[in-house]
Amino acid sequence: MSGYDENFLDGVRLPLPTFSPWLDGLVLRQPELENGVYAKYINYTVVTNRSKRAPIFAALNIDQNQIKKTKRKSNWLIDRRISAEFQLNNHYYRNNPWDRGHLAGRASASWGNTKAQAKKASDDTFYYSNASLQHENFNKDEWVALEDWVRKLKLDKDGRLTSFSGPIYGNFSRTITPEGRELTMVPCAFFKIVCFINQQTNKLDVRAFLMLQDQDALADRSGRRLFNYQNYQVTVAEIEKLTGLQFDDEIYQRNPLFFHENPAERARLNISHFPERIEVDSSEEIVDADRPRDFFGDDDVDVYIAAAMVNPEGNERENEWISVINLSGEAVDLDAWTLSDTKRKPLDIGKGPDGQQLVLSPGEAVSIKPIKPLMLKNTGGSIALYAKPEPGEAKGKRIDRVHYTGEDAKQEGVPVVFGFRIPRKTN
Repeated sequence: MSGYDENFLDGVRLPLPTFSPWLDGLVLRQPELENGVYAKYINYTVVTNRSKRAPIFAALNIDQNQIKKTKRKSNWLIDRRISAEFQLNNHYYRNNPWDRGHLAGRASASWGNTKAQAKKASDDTFYYSNASLQHENFNKDEWVALEDWVRKLKLDKDGRLTSFSGPIYGNFSRTITPEGRELTMVPCAFFKIVCFINQQTNKLDVRAFLMLQDQDALADRSGRRLFNYQNYQVTVAEIEKLTGLQFDDEIYQRNPLFFHENPAERARLNISHFPERIEVDSSEEIVDADRPRDFFGDDDVDVYIAAAMVNPEGNERENEWISVINLSGEAVDLDAWTLSDTKRKPLDIGKGPDGQQLVLSPGEAVSIKPIKPLMLKNTGGSIALYAKPEPGEAKGKRIDRVHYTGEDAKQEGVPVVFGFRIPRKTN
C-alpha cells in the first residue's frame, strides 16, 4: 500500500506532521506499522491515538483528474496491523446517533488509473482506524459538505490536492460506553487542512477549517446549543494548539489567516481579532489571501436575527420569512440595513411594507417577508445582518449571523428559532 505521498504536489514537499511532546506519548507504536507509527492505505496514511483508540489524523492525496464514482462498500474492517484493542469497532456506532465518520473521505480517495483501482482505493477507506465518532447530523451535513468542496475545488492548478483531517477533544468531552465495553471520548470538533498549488500564483496555497460538533465541549461560551455544527476557517497554528500536531512551516506560512497580532494587516484587511476564526458555511465565505474581512458590530449593537421560516408550508419562495428583534434599550433605525444568505444579492430591509423608514423600538421585532432575492435552503445555511455602510465602506458592519442545519429545518411549517441567544455585551 503506497500511502500518503509527501511529494504529491508539484514542486512542493509536504511531510507528515510531527508530534508535540505531550502528543508523542499518545501515539500508537506497533512493529507492523511503517516506522512503527504509520498505517498506510491506498492514497492515504493514518496515525492512531492509543489512549483514545481512534485516529490522530489521516493524510490524503487527491487527484481530481482520476476520481471515479464507485459503489460504496457496506462493511467495515479492523486493521490487524494496529490491533483490535486500539480501534473502536461497531459496538460504539450501533443503536446510537454516532456515525463512523471517514477522516480520509471515501469519495475523495476513490481515484486511480482505472475504475477497478479507484474502487479498491474507495474500499480501503472502510477501516475502523480511519473512522471517528461523528454525530449523524454532522456527518451527513456539515462534514460531507466540506468534503464535497475539497473534492470539487477549482482553485488548484492541476487537480492535485493534499488534505489532513483529524478529531479534536475538548476540556469537557462527551463520552459513550456501550454495554460491556470501555468508555471512550467523543470528539467535540474536527479539523481539515487543504493544500494545493494555486492556479493564479503557481505557489502553495492552504485553507484550514475547524468544524464544531459540540461547541460547549470546546469551551466556546459564545453559544448555548449542545451541538453547534458551525464551521470556521482558522489558522494552522490554532489547529496545532488544539491537537498537538506540528505541521511543516510551508503549510503554516501559506495560510491566509493570521494567528498572532499584526497591526499592519489588521488595518489593511479589516481583521477584528487574533487569532482569526471566521465562520464559513458556503464556499463564498472562505477567505483567500488579501481578501478584506467583514467589519464586525456583533458585540456593539444588540439587534439579532430572532427566527426564520426556512421550510414553510405551501409556496417556499413566497412564505419564507426572517424575524429581526431589537434587544437594546434604544430605538434602532434600520435605514439601509441588509440581510444576506452569503450567496445572493443582499436584501435591503430599511423600509416597512408601507414604504416608511423602519425604526425598531426597544424590545420590538419585525418580520421580513417576502425575502427575495434571498433563499433559505432546507438543507442548512447561514443568514447575516449588516448595518448601513459608513462613508467609504462597501458594506456595513456585520451585526449578527446565525447558522441552521438541515435537521433544524426538517419540520415543515415550524420556524427555526435563534432568539434564545442572550446579548453579548458585558458592560
